[in-house]
Amino acid sequence: MKEAEIYEILSKYEIPHPKYRVFKLSQDLNFDIFPCVLKIHSNKISHKSDVGGVITDIKNNRSLNAAKKRIITSLKKHGIALDENDEFIVEEQLSGLEMFIGGINDKIFEKVLLFGKGGTLIEIEKDICYIDTYADDEEIIKSVNTTKISKIFPRFRGKEYDLNHLLEVIKKFQKMFENEEILEFDINPLLYTDRGLVAVDARIKKGSVRNKEFIPKKHSVFENKKVAIIGATDKKEKVGYAIAKNALKSKAKIYFVNPKLKKLFSKKVYTLDTLPQVDTAVIAIPSVYVIESVKKLAKKGCKNFIIISAGFKESGNTSAELELKELAKEHNINIIGPNCLGIYNDTLKLNLTFAKSRIYSGSIGLVSQSGAVLTALLDKASHYKTGFSHIISMGNMADFNFAHAVNELNRQKNCKTISIYAEGLQFGKEFLKAIRNLQKPVLLFKSGKSKEAKKAAFSHTGNIAGNYEMIISLSKSAGAVIKDSIESLIYAPQFQNVKEVIIVTNAGGPGAILTDLVSGKKHLATLDSSTLSALNHVLPSTWSHNNPIDIIGDATSKRYNDTLKIIHDKADLIYVIVTPQFMTDSEEIAKILIKYEKAVPIFLGKRSFIKACKILNKSRKLYFTSLEEASKIL
Repeated sequence: MKEAEIYEILSKYEIPHPKYRVFKLSQDLNFDIFPCVLKIHSNKISHKSDVGGVITDIKNNRSLNAAKKRIITSLKKHGIALDENDEFIVEEQLSGLEMFIGGINDKIFEKVLLFGKGGTLIEIEKDICYIDTYADDEEIIKSVNTTKISKIFPRFRGKEYDLNHLLEVIKKFQKMFENEEILEFDINPLLYTDRGLVAVDARIKKGSVRNKEFIPKKHSVFENKKVAIIGATDKKEKVGYAIAKNALKSKAKIYFVNPKLKKLFSKKVYTLDTLPQVDTAVIAIPSVYVIESVKKLAKKGCKNFIIISAGFKESGNTSAELELKELAKEHNINIIGPNCLGIYNDTLKLNLTFAKSRIYSGSIGLVSQSGAVLTALLDKASHYKTGFSHIISMGNMADFNFAHAVNELNRQKNCKTISIYAEGLQFGKEFLKAIRNLQKPVLLFKSGKSKEAKKAAFSHTGNIAGNYEMIISLSKSAGAVIKDSIESLIYAPQFQNVKEVIIVTNAGGPGAILTDLVSGKKHLATLDSSTLSALNHVLPSTWSHNNPIDIIGDATSKRYNDTLKIIHDKADLIYVIVTPQFMTDSEEIAKILIKYEKAVPIFLGKRSFIKACKILNKSRKLYFTSLEEASKIL
């Protein structure tokens, strides 16, 4: 689009832009605001500056017409011939702080705004944030505040900058981008001037994109009173055996389906034709038989399908997966998977997974795109008796996706925290909407940061990983807590109410490092005078007299215990660092730390702490051997 046409669209949404006039190629130029800028006004040229199509700082009309000749000469040198369809545009020249705002159509999030520092080095500096077109005021400000340019608000170098002015302009661009048929646009610079924000140099690419259809779910995937396991078997090496055995302890009515068996675990085995009506079906049979099984059961009223079977999009069989998607739409059913591990519903103690580890009752709703990551997390959770209210293995997400999962878990009262491991998203806008509507915390770990990881994610689940920074930025602004380790998805929920932290250490260096890691997340508790006085009685005079509490390198188990007795109720969490010194009786220290619920041990070493770690493992006490990993629980 030509610049004048763009200014007309901006005017429609009351977005300020420079005063301007458009002239035919044959016209003499005449303008009444100086200094001004002259630009070639033509659809033939995308980047005017690159071909000498822009001249700035023009002081009068004589110089303006001379500038016109210079531009024509420069264009000829670049092989650009002008005709009667080409024009010149003259604009008032404004000065101010250069910002940038643009819009793109993303495959995952559809229309998204980008905001940040403007100017010629924008592609190098990349000081930008992402803003969803449906983001509210709070969400917009949260996004803007992640940029370096936001530090100018409310005052920079003696000048006032009003964040509300920027907020109002961004909201106008949101409205413009959603209402107009625009594929992409950028305003660089968006100048912060004495008269407010002005869109100075604008480009818009017209066009429309057909967005993917998101279908909300009408039935809960956790309505599992009557469950059929299709592919249940007596062969112990098969997935169908593991799922059948795990499901036996449930309060739900369980039916086994296998035409080659009469009985399994002393229960009658059915065929699809003799199977009574069920609300949930777990399918663990070869992929070639899956579609027909879904059709039969859907006609009999089954609403929930958990397809364990692989051999779909992840292996190139996209047509079968598309057919599953259509079946879900046609019959108004839930299809989880295919190529997934299954689900767990604690309300019914119903384990419809083939995971090996015991699943304990708890309040975490765990959602994982990768079955392998899920089994690893469940194994660690089982060791520490960390429990779950619900578990959903997403697999290929032919139908049931992350937005559905978040909405579903938001409705489940016994789920207090939602933890998500994601490789790729599908319906970004609906995912953000689901996060905004949450009444409980949601923790998100997103893989696929590198190009190599994106390829791996695609081959694994058949999903596009998407722009890592965009997914993280938009999810965080919408309200998700971004985690940087998968283990923190199961460890962090028990520490989410932590406000104040105390660090106890027998070495100053590790204490300082952990302080840096923790201080950006939580407040280090201030030790009051009575606490300091009590510590003075049990610690050497050379102790740090501050938090972190450095109890000196010759600390034994007694000194650790004396310290913890005094401070155990002075903070929500106490990190206890132990480094291997000659006099460090690590096994006794481990036994002491087991007694203090708020204490999180960090044993920095290997060979010296083998027996101590065995003691902690036996008691199922959560501990770490890395400062970085320990800090990630916050």
